[in-house]
Amino acid sequence: MKKNSLKLKTLKNLILVFLGFSFGIISVWPNITSIKGRNCFFNIIEDGSDGSIKLSTILSIEPDYLLKIKNARNKYYKILYIGDYCFRK
Repeated sequence: MKKNSLKLKTLKNLILVFLGFSFGIISVWPNITSIKGRNCFFNIIEDGSDGSIKLSTILSIEPDYLLKIKNARNKYYKILYIGDYCFRK
């Protein structure tokens, strides 16, 4: 009986953590649920993954975000700035 109770409690905690994470991401980046926002994000990531970026991609990003992305300390911050650009507009 204790094993079932422990499994149920663990499952409830995992669901709660997943829901909290999901609502947190959606509150920070509201357009993450839109197809347009996700396509923007994945297109920029794909285009820049080999180190060279097309001119059309560069022109699609606002200059202040380009500066933030260029001056980011590491790849994590670059992805955050790209996410901000795609999911907050």
